[in-house]
Formats: sequence, structure tokens, C-alpha cells
Amino acid sequence: MEHNEKITNEEYEYVDHIQSITLNPFFMSRIIHAFVSGYEKAEKEVIPFNLLYIVLPIIYYRPSRKLLIKAQSRSSLRSLFVDDLEKAAALGGLQERLFYFYNLTNQSFIIAANEGRVRLNSDGWIELSKTIDYKDVLNKNVRDFIRAAHYLGLLCSKMEVSNVYRLLGVTLL
Repeated sequence: MEHNEKITNEEYEYVDHIQSITLNPFFMSRIIHAFVSGYEKAEKEVIPFNLLYIVLPIIYYRPSRKLLIKAQSRSSLRSLFVDDLEKAAALGGLQERLFYFYNLTNQSFIIAANEGRVRLNSDGWIELSKTIDYKDVLNKNVRDFIRAAHYLGLLCSKMEVSNVYRLLGVTLL
């Protein structure tokens, strides 16, 4: 069955507005914060810093973000992105996006830390200072980004970092 998705004028407008605000490290710091909140919700006390580098490349790619928006706490990275060939396409080009967002990830983390939402402890692990709940975000478009990041954090907390990178098929140099 062929699937043709038509983009409405409203969606074009949505994309224009989102691009205006989203490639902003201040907005990206909220995405990083939501990821850390989701990861911490699994009662993990600290988060490996290098795990942050997958967040923005996955959240900013619409196909992967759409899958994460529909994720549930019983989902897994494997069930979401790997087990179904059609869903696996949502990871296409992830390595290139990882390189593209590398510096933006660093900038975004610094902003989140400076705003007191996350912190880097003396062992180089990330700790959550303040929680963020996607349900409290009033704007639906922004809430989608925050919810997707939250669930990505929750799903990543179920695996070792090396296994997350292996499953996603990326490396960090």
C-alpha cells in the first residue's frame, strides 16, 4: 500500500514557526532538560553526558519525533525504531545529524546548566536540578518536542549507553 502524505498550508506555517524558534540554543536547552527529566523519571540518579548527543538529532527529525510523541512507558528503542523496517527509516541520516548538532548540544547544555535546570557533577555525570513536565506546556507544537524528548530519555534509561549507540547505529568521535 502506497502512503502519500499531503502537507497542508497549516503544516507549512507550523514548520516556519517551529524553525524560527527551534534552532535556538535556549529552546534546545528545554529539549535537553526534558530528556534529562525523562531519563531521571526511571529513577536513575545520574546520566552519562555523552548520551546527550543523540537527543537533538533525533528530536529535530520529524519522522523520529513523531514516533516518540506516540511512545509509551512500556515502549523500547528497539520496538520504536528497529523492529519495523518502515519505522527504522526514522533513523536515516542520524550519524550526519549527530555531527551537525554536536556544538548546538554543548551550547544547549550550558544554557540549561546556567539556568539551574541541570548540572554536571564532579564525576562528569548529569544530574537533574528541576523537573519539567510536558503536560504543563500549553503550546501543542512545543509540547510535542518536549514530550518526544521526555520519552527518548525514558527509553534510553532502560539501556546501557553503548547499547543505545549500537542500536541506533551511530558513533561519537
